[in-house]
Amino acid sequence: MTPDEVLDRLREELELPFFQVKVEEKNYTEEEYLQFKADLLRYFDDYVRNVEN
Repeated sequence: MTPDEVLDRLREELELPFFQVKVEEKNYTEEEYLQFKADLLRYFDDYVRNVEN
């Protein structure tokens, strides 16, 4: 999948219609996409939620 498709899918799955993130210019496999999504969620949990607490 292309970087634009990755971004569109993230917006839909995370329910964040205006979400923007820099996505490397390459074709992504399903496994790479899932890893990318997991990394984003881990980053959010580790850094963003820690600021709230």
